[in-house]
Amino acid sequence: MSARASPGSMASPGSIASNPSIASSVRWEQAANAHIPDDAAGPMPPSPSLPPLPTSISEDSSETNLEATASEIQLELDRLMLHIAKDLENMEVVNPEVVRVTPAFRVFQQGALALRENEIDFYFKSQGALKISTFWSHSWHGSKWNKIITLITIYNGPAAAVSGMVSAVVAVILYCFEVLPSLDRGREEDGISYGYSCWSLWFGFIATTLVMIFWRPRKGIFLDRICISSNEKLKAEAIFSLAGLLKHSDSMLILWDPTWTERLWCLFELAAFLQSKKDQKKQLLIRPTLSGPLHISFFLVSFAGMIPINMVPMDVSEPILMLANAGGVVLCASVASYVAMSTLRSYFRDLDTMKQQLLRVSFDTSRASCCDDGHRRGGRRTPCDRKILKECVKQWFGSQETFEHTLRSEILEILTRDLAKRVFTTKSTLAMFMPIIWAFMDHAASEERFYPGQFWVKWTGAAMLEGLSIWLLFMPILKDVLVLVGEVTRVRPKSLLMEVIKNSLASMTLLLPLMIVMGTYVGLTFIPALYDFPPLVRSGIFFACMLLYSTLTRCIAAGIRAFSSWDPSVQWTKHGLMIAFECIW
Repeated sequence: MSARASPGSMASPGSIASNPSIASSVRWEQAANAHIPDDAAGPMPPSPSLPPLPTSISEDSSETNLEATASEIQLELDRLMLHIAKDLENMEVVNPEVVRVTPAFRVFQQGALALRENEIDFYFKSQGALKISTFWSHSWHGSKWNKIITLITIYNGPAAAVSGMVSAVVAVILYCFEVLPSLDRGREEDGISYGYSCWSLWFGFIATTLVMIFWRPRKGIFLDRICISSNEKLKAEAIFSLAGLLKHSDSMLILWDPTWTERLWCLFELAAFLQSKKDQKKQLLIRPTLSGPLHISFFLVSFAGMIPINMVPMDVSEPILMLANAGGVVLCASVASYVAMSTLRSYFRDLDTMKQQLLRVSFDTSRASCCDDGHRRGGRRTPCDRKILKECVKQWFGSQETFEHTLRSEILEILTRDLAKRVFTTKSTLAMFMPIIWAFMDHAASEERFYPGQFWVKWTGAAMLEGLSIWLLFMPILKDVLVLVGEVTRVRPKSLLMEVIKNSLASMTLLLPLMIVMGTYVGLTFIPALYDFPPLVRSGIFFACMLLYSTLTRCIAAGIRAFSSWDPSVQWTKHGLMIAFECIW
């Protein structure tokens, strides 16, 4: 949550001590009245804590008196800031009414209007609560659509994946019972035309897309744009209770983009959450706003790549038509792969930016609207939010430097572990590449209708086993290759032409592991010694090969990580190889 000055939104920095609406503390009124008009030429209005200026000032003493009065007002503002910081430090909620949540699906309504529009009051979508499940912290200065796509992926993605898989299974059943028609791909044997299924792929894709868009997650979250009232009193109370709201939150989701670390209030939210959960297990989730587009991109790549397997004509009498159709689909898949690799490289560049920002993060250099506005609002001199929040942080962590050290150590460790080394989890990897297993399900369903008979001699079970081998064993390994290539080639060349070439070559590096799988598959299919074996046996050998390949790869990777943890030379060698590889690009 980054403060911003807009109607119906959370009050912007500078208003924390300039809003006279909080009845629980007269200090808010004192801070509002202790001001210096922009013209600074007339008498000061009376203040509860400051004596009024004389109604007339002589020419000889006017400048001296004005400077003395301004000094007194500044001292009063400093005193008020200390009192306000003391109240914030207690992490209490001023009014239970400000502890509010909204079901996540209400944020996504009307094309996630609440994350795009600043002029509409969405307070009616929230409701009172005793606890906040997840507190969303974000900056209003970053990409809105990246943020929206990432949130939809986080909250709707699991339901979409399950729905897509269930729909694909239903399509297989319907096809096997001849409820769904066959696709004629031009295959004929002995005068018999064979039809194919493509329904599992399309049922799964359409169901996943629809659920991703229209699912209604009901988990209660706190979003400032919805859960903070436009009423001035409630708005000020919510600001005053911000630390208390974080204390009432079970977890905190940081939607990071390069502007998040620069915002003073975002850093304060993180400080308050770390302080409130110091004796509990920290439920801090950090997700770059590019992670959502990244997952969607690779899902579309895998879907586009499976279309030729399921739908390209197989009529060998018309090779030109077959090649034209296959070439068009492969072109679409290549474009999608190019976009996905570009997004992955941008993701790692953003991670580098995040790490650099954390290494030099400071309350003194972060941006606040009150400072941008010159500490004036509506013609009034207002206290500086930075001084108030810094005082809170000092009380919580002992010093400002201790908090900043926590960011550079603990939070940086979370970034390295969860965002750099675990760009894709196993679950998200399987979800991204679901179209692969859907395509093999279609192949299995087609074989079921080709050859009625005993299961042992059919290709139905063999096709399913092959699909599971690739989906469960090979794709997680391919994911690791993707991450390595994206990380090593993340630097963007100065020339646009070189960037296009570099991104294209990075996409082509995926061909090597794919060729290993295809070579193994084709070799096992056409080895004469295996012709007399049932299809399921040959697929079992393929499964064993994939299992061996996956196990050896993971063991080697684990050994390198373990060895490099205590031998610095290996660490240098690894970095040296990565640098050399990057130089080659």
